[in-house]
Amino acid sequence: MDIQSVGRTRVAAATLCGALLFGMGPALAPASASSDLAALPEDPGTEIYDFHVFMNGRMIGDHIVRVDDQGDATSVEIDIALEVGLGPFTLYSYDQEKRALWRDGELQSFRSVSDNDGDAYIVEAQRTADGDISVVVNGADPVLTDVWFPTSYWNKETVEQSKLLATLDGEVQEVSARAAGWQFIPIQGSTRRVEKFELRGDLDIDLWYDEEDKWVRLAFNFKGNEFVYELQ
Repeated sequence: MDIQSVGRTRVAAATLCGALLFGMGPALAPASASSDLAALPEDPGTEIYDFHVFMNGRMIGDHIVRVDDQGDATSVEIDIALEVGLGPFTLYSYDQEKRALWRDGELQSFRSVSDNDGDAYIVEAQRTADGDISVVVNGADPVLTDVWFPTSYWNKETVEQSKLLATLDGEVQEVSARAAGWQFIPIQGSTRRVEKFELRGDLDIDLWYDEEDKWVRLAFNFKGNEFVYELQ
């Protein structure tokens, strides 16, 4: 999930987009969201990042990334399904399907279809012959930008960027990252050594990558609520 804007501060959504509801406290109902990507068989060269998303310790959905390497090309499929409820009522929901193509380590194109609690976005980005990215949001006129690194987070090079292209709405986000040191945290039933990065600016999130540069965790706080991606 992309972490998207609340004012100028971006919260998830790559990377949650649920900031409209925050402050509801522990009475929130568990999410019923799910995705089929994690159930797909793995081929050689395929990595699957299956995250459960928690708000204040209560699961609110899934964020699943499938990365397929085929020679110099990499295809990325991302499915996000989040839902926050109170009793029988759905207070907020977020769904996104995103498909991207990378070649030689550079983004060539992506298409994302998102439903942000009833607000629909279709973003189509395509690299041009000149190397820029043409971005079309909801069928509007294309906008050219030289920012091509998307808010997907599975690629550790995210923390080397000063600008990111939001896959929810096609906006450019200015960011800076600070390495916050190595630590040991529980992941997938064992303790793993990971490096923490603090991403700030239009985004305000923490990211963790293991010794093999794999994305293993994401967390941020907003209006007194704690949001965490836990790798399954």
